[in-house]
Amino acid sequence: MYRHHEDKLGWDQILANKAFKALKKLVVEGQVPPNTRLGIRLISDGLKTSVTPVREALIHLEAERYIVGSPRNGYYTIKLDTQHISDQYGVTKIILQDVFRGSPDELQRRLPVLQTIPSWDDPRSVSEFLESFCERVAETTNNEIMADLVHESNIRTRYVRWLDLQRPERLSCIRVDMSQLLELLDKRDKNEAIANVDRQFSAIINTVPELVLEGNYRAGNTKESWLETLLSNWAES
Repeated sequence: MYRHHEDKLGWDQILANKAFKALKKLVVEGQVPPNTRLGIRLISDGLKTSVTPVREALIHLEAERYIVGSPRNGYYTIKLDTQHISDQYGVTKIILQDVFRGSPDELQRRLPVLQTIPSWDDPRSVSEFLESFCERVAETTNNEIMADLVHESNIRTRYVRWLDLQRPERLSCIRVDMSQLLELLDKRDKNEAIANVDRQFSAIINTVPELVLEGNYRAGNTKESWLETLLSNWAES
């Protein structure tokens, strides 16, 4: 279910994977209004490719529940859902806390050196840092399922995370909390680290309902043509 299309050997070389990545980015980053019909012919004409890779990409996106529909009835984008987003954050919280309950020395030994601390004034840089941190912690378990769950959670919460980081007060709070968490891990204080994670995820989960409303409103009122955005994504993938 997780990462199996992007990482599958050979997939990167075919058009279906390129279409999959471009469409997935369109949906994940709120670049297309909810309830938009993703017409196979419309997309294939825009991308100047056959309908086959587009159809295959949409089938995989529906299988992974990024969109809804079927080849017969058509495919549609879906609204952000408060419960679903909250559940995704909850999964990552549980996994991080489970890792921190282990041996602090073992965690420090196996946790790769994190990249340079981000520019805390740049929401995109902070978002990438937070995702990388969570995934690297999960990877220390050597449990592929846990690592994939965190990776998938990061993707599904990416747009909401970006919206959250647009708020100066939240950006400041996250900077303080993450700086403290890194210090706690360095001190091997696992109990306080677990408490810190609980506080951070409780804060974001509490703001999810209003972020979902904002996200659905923004996506529904985007002025850019989603087909033009898709073409840009296609060129990048």
